Amino acid sequence: MFSLGGLTGIILSNSIIDLNLHDTYYVVAHFHYVLSIGVIFTIISRIIFWFPLLTNFLINNNWNKILFLNFFLSFNLTFFPQHFLGIIGIPRRYIIYSDYIIFWNLISSLGSLITLIFFFIFIYLFIESLISKRLLLFKIKIFNIEWIFNIPILNHTFNENLNFIL
Repeated sequence: MFSLGGLTGIILSNSIIDLNLHDTYYVVAHFHYVLSIGVIFTIISRIIFWFPLLTNFLINNNWNKILFLNFFLSFNLTFFPQHFLGIIGIPRRYIIYSDYIIFWNLISSLGSLITLIFFFIFIYLFIESLISKRLLLFKIKIFNIEWIFNIPILNHTFNENLNFIL
């Protein structure tokens, strides 16, 4: 995603083209590919990585794969058509579009709606993982083996037979 944004940045580095594309949807799409999408994917992946380590509960791995694929496709469905709108010369912050460009705007809006739906499914997975274990928030086991010892465990496994920790 960042690489595609970098390729659009090479196009924007040409000063004559940049004058024509300034304040259009092309710059909006470039910005979101370079900064926003990379940050959002990083935050989501870190949440998925750290959630089991902090709470001792796993999120459904099959749903994680489905969500990643759908996030990837819906983000591209949202921002890739904006390149075409920017090349046509459509400035950003317009609320009324001509019939000539309404197709690309509808595709971009559809991608944004799909992203929102799958984000709510992502939030539901966290709630479901806590509820499925019949666990209240104040009963979460905070002290894992990784948090107690200053060095990693040699065999890299979670040994549940360590009763002296509890």
